Amino acid sequence: MGSAKFSRRTGLIGAAAGGLSLTGGGILGSASATEVHWTDDLDELTLFAFDQVSIPSVQNLKLEMRNPVKHPDNPVVPRGEAGSVDSWAVQFYGSVIKVGDKYRMWYCAVSAEEREEHTGSSTSALWRVAYAESTDGVNWVKPNLGLVEFRGSKNNNLVLMDPPIGVLNVKVLHEPDDHPSRRYKMGCHVYWDNRGNRHGTLAVYGSPDGLNWTSLTDIEPINGEMAVDDLLIPALHAEPVGGLYKWKGTYHSTGQNGNPAVRPIHGRVGRTWESGDFEQWQQTSTMTWVRHQQHTLLGPGRSLEGEQQHEGISVWNRGNVLLGVTGQWHGDASWQNVTIDLGFLVSNDGLHFREPANEWTFIPRGQDGTPEATVANPSFETLDDDGWPVSWTLDANRAQTAAASTERARTGTTSLRVENVVGTSVGVRTPKLPAEEGVEYTAKVWTFTDSGTPAQLFMEFFDASGRRLANHFVQPEASDDWQEVTFAATAPAGTATLNVMLYGATGAAGVSFHDDVSLSWPGSGDGVAEWDRGGLLQGQGFENVGDQTLVYYGAWDPRVNIPGVPLPPRGGVGIAVLPKDRFGDLTVDLRAEGDGAYQIPEVTSEFVTASVVLGRRHRSPKFFVNAEGLGAQAKLRFELLEHDYTPIPGYSGDNAAVVDIDGFRTPIAWARSRGRRLPEKIRIRGYFDGEQNTDIKLSAIYIA
Repeated sequence: MGSAKFSRRTGLIGAAAGGLSLTGGGILGSASATEVHWTDDLDELTLFAFDQVSIPSVQNLKLEMRNPVKHPDNPVVPRGEAGSVDSWAVQFYGSVIKVGDKYRMWYCAVSAEEREEHTGSSTSALWRVAYAESTDGVNWVKPNLGLVEFRGSKNNNLVLMDPPIGVLNVKVLHEPDDHPSRRYKMGCHVYWDNRGNRHGTLAVYGSPDGLNWTSLTDIEPINGEMAVDDLLIPALHAEPVGGLYKWKGTYHSTGQNGNPAVRPIHGRVGRTWESGDFEQWQQTSTMTWVRHQQHTLLGPGRSLEGEQQHEGISVWNRGNVLLGVTGQWHGDASWQNVTIDLGFLVSNDGLHFREPANEWTFIPRGQDGTPEATVANPSFETLDDDGWPVSWTLDANRAQTAAASTERARTGTTSLRVENVVGTSVGVRTPKLPAEEGVEYTAKVWTFTDSGTPAQLFMEFFDASGRRLANHFVQPEASDDWQEVTFAATAPAGTATLNVMLYGATGAAGVSFHDDVSLSWPGSGDGVAEWDRGGLLQGQGFENVGDQTLVYYGAWDPRVNIPGVPLPPRGGVGIAVLPKDRFGDLTVDLRAEGDGAYQIPEVTSEFVTASVVLGRRHRSPKFFVNAEGLGAQAKLRFELLEHDYTPIPGYSGDNAAVVDIDGFRTPIAWARSRGRRLPEKIRIRGYFDGEQNTDIKLSAIYIA
């Protein structure tokens, strides 16, 4: 047997093929608790760097997760124009699937006009399933399907549901080898009437083309809701189809409910319901995912509070492993402080999910910030040829006195001087700014009182026709120094625009100066208010497009759920972008190297996979690696081992394969394998070699 030499920089050198292994040859011959199975219906296995079941054994390596970048064109599917089927909501509790050369999307749509007409009545029937498509995954169109009549016309992108039912969450599977009527399968979160309460449940539909859908069970919806006799899962409130997938012949629907569990859990519990045929669903469910904070019970009446999971798990089924995106609910006693980010999960058994990195946020909600469309010329510094502040309007039909003044200024050199006498009024307004019903706006101004009563600060709200719907104001106290005056008001139903006004009332008299006017929503802050602020929704949309991975998601700001205030329009579909399959990387960890009491002079950075069960039909596979940072001084070296860790001749020692070229799918080739068939069970051992091995990032290994 040849000699062996260990070094962090070069790894294992000179071991005879079939001889020495780092685990002691055949000593560790007991069966592994976990194996990666390659079944006949799979084309490829993927071993992700973050999957600690597929790659359980590592030495001097660490995991670094990657955050995707939000696409600059977000939202790539926005709400529709006034009068359209989705003018109020494009809710992406939905799906994206590539079929042939086309990307197909299903989402939930609501019309603003219909919501306005149905105020005070059940709105379940207003939630419909809409469709969009794309040739590149980024640029989407809403085709005119001509299937469903909406407000007297079939010129829209609604899919046909038979019978019609209100859908709050929709997930779609494509199984082209199934019966033509079931090639597309749809799981729906719908409502049912539980003694006057709207509770969630599951409905299932099938389709030959993804556009014309028929219920797979005998249901007769009432006002867009399931009848109690038609329920497929127990008659308890549930919010299913956060995700929909088939795993080892069984259909799974993930979602949430707060029903009792074997172990008491606080709040929104992640659950999975199962079915063998997609029509008959088991009356039991599996607790699939909860966050560790949920093991602390906060008690009844506190369901909004605490850290929780939200709406189950949207799943990317990679054949041997499931990747998942879930809501990270940041709770509070009041809706006004509840926010939601998206977390990342993985599963190897189809039922139980875990975090690769504890409490790691995969996609964060957008910034609140101060919107761009705010007060123009807020400090009255820019004047026109007549010396009047640009963008501000002086009421023309009243005897009033207001002008730019350099007598006093809080910032810059100019402020607005308002002089008023009893019996007259003074109004100076901004242009009308875009606004949305249900949103709370905050107006601010700095005021200095020279004499008498200072001018008031107003907000006025208008509908699309320009009709004033409401106005709100605050009367500042007189002050001989600059003081900040602020107040907040919520836009009423039908709001399209608002303005800010400085107003001297008819019954008051005084001279006041005003500077630095601002308007913000939903709160003040730095930067630009983003479309996905407040909360995110996990849609089931994952696609590898070229050298990128696209993750589709939706938006919902829970902070606008204010009692007594109509909900504002919501949603849109966004994309988060990663380099292809690079969710996380194994990289070199040198913390064990050194002269310390718990260190050694040099370390070797390596990993060993779980046993991969090739079976009898896949014993001459091809291997690829997704990695970067490689070069002459930074190489990945791969060996193949028996299940019992014995090196396989031709694939190990001096015959190990070396990869020194970056790529998303770089071949791993063993020069002396000579086409030998491999055993039914193998392991892969990899080394991070070279003086610059700390540059290496290993994202995934593929066996094809």
